[in-house]
Amino acid sequence: MCEVSGIAERVLQQKAPSALSAANKMLTYFAKFDTEGKTASEGDHPFVETATFADDTKYHGEMWQSDFHFQDEPWIAEGTEADYDIQVKKNNLTQGIDDIVAWLSQKKGTKYKSGYMYTFLMNKFADDEQVAQSFALRLLIHYIGDLVQPFHCENRFTKDYPKGDKGANLFPLPDHYSVKELHALWDSVLYEEHKNIARPFTSDSWTTYQKHLDEIVDTYSYAVKSTTVYKSTNYEKWAAESYKLAQTLYSGVTENEAV
Repeated sequence: MCEVSGIAERVLQQKAPSALSAANKMLTYFAKFDTEGKTASEGDHPFVETATFADDTKYHGEMWQSDFHFQDEPWIAEGTEADYDIQVKKNNLTQGIDDIVAWLSQKKGTKYKSGYMYTFLMNKFADDEQVAQSFALRLLIHYIGDLVQPFHCENRFTKDYPKGDKGANLFPLPDHYSVKELHALWDSVLYEEHKNIARPFTSDSWTTYQKHLDEIVDTYSYAVKSTTVYKSTNYEKWAAESYKLAQTLYSGVTENEAV
């Protein structure tokens, strides 16, 4: 997750430094407000360090936003849609992203004020909009990372999983590096990122992390030759791309067998 926010930070440094500056300023408001240690992992590089905030706090009073981590587009891998009782959740990943982007950018007028995120967070923080936006930006940074993890946008239905496999969270694998299911395997980038990045960053660990980003960017820069790849704000389109990718990621793996 920190790799996604780190690459985003680099793009902003090159293409929109004023936007990055504004984002970092916005992040300070909740950091100053926080008395519960929810920003304990943030130091000199909050845009990157806050990338796991939405997960870190989910089980510490912020479970309300758990549905926003997934799109859960049904994939009927066996049978037909009529064979299953598919439940569509009221809140989802692209809705959450759209709500927050509209609010923070205010490029679509005041429609954002009827959105779930604005309504909930303004109430949560007693109409202190700076603090509420600061919290929302932390969620947005994480949700963008979820959006490009294919299994966050897919829910496979089979006879063995009549209620869906929850984006491969129910696809069991032998415990290796604490990775126990297919979803987590992709979270860990096929075990390559099985160790959590320690935060706040120290000067040395930040240097090491930047070298790691250099390797990623150098290896995969071909995938983003055009800025149109990431300039689109059609997040449904992003989710559709992740959905298609997710369907290919079951190939070559078997439940309860080593990868």
